[in-house]
Amino acid sequence: MSCGLYAYAITRDRPLDLAGPWMVGHRGLALVVAEVELDRFTGLDLDEPSEDSPLAVLARYHDAVVRSVFRHEPVLPLRFGTVLDGPDAAVRLLDARHEEVSAWLDRVQGRQEWGVKVRAAHREAVQLDGLSGTAYLTQRRQRLVDADAVRRAAAALHEKLGERADESVSRDVTRDALLETAYLVDAGTEFPAEVDRLAAELGLAVEITGPWPPYSFTKMELADA
Repeated sequence: MSCGLYAYAITRDRPLDLAGPWMVGHRGLALVVAEVELDRFTGLDLDEPSEDSPLAVLARYHDAVVRSVFRHEPVLPLRFGTVLDGPDAAVRLLDARHEEVSAWLDRVQGRQEWGVKVRAAHREAVQLDGLSGTAYLTQRRQRLVDADAVRRAAAALHEKLGERADESVSRDVTRDALLETAYLVDAGTEFPAEVDRLAAELGLAVEITGPWPPYSFTKMELADA
């Protein structure tokens, strides 16, 4: 049975009690790893929505390990499914990417990620029975005006939150979303309360998630590892 080292994240080389995974240290950095049977990653259904699917179980454990590091040290989360040949490959990775990773860790030190989403208002279907053409056009124009006002409010919210964050990353919005952005902020700030306050001022309903490890701000490809 073939085995490898599953890599969860990179952090500072300081003692951490991770209850399972361990750290391969090199030049002040450490790769958080665990031995894994490669067969666990074969045949996974990437489209399986079930929370109890093997893929979902592995992904939750990956996140749990990253979070356990995040509670104590700055962390660079690695992509789910990153597997190395062994400790020597881990050391080579840390050596080859030392400057880049060190800069990333400095950048997210003492910061956390929050997600903010604003959805478009749900629209009831227009009831045409008994509705005159003039009334229909009036109702349609009002809907367009209302939709534009919400879009403008979402843009204003993003601008104001961007001023309070160190960095932000906006995702491509779906049909029902007007804003879906991750913000990197200092851990000591009351960011969720500020989001709620600004949203109330702008008349928006928002969804806030976090705090997360800086998943959206520390993406690193290991093709050359």
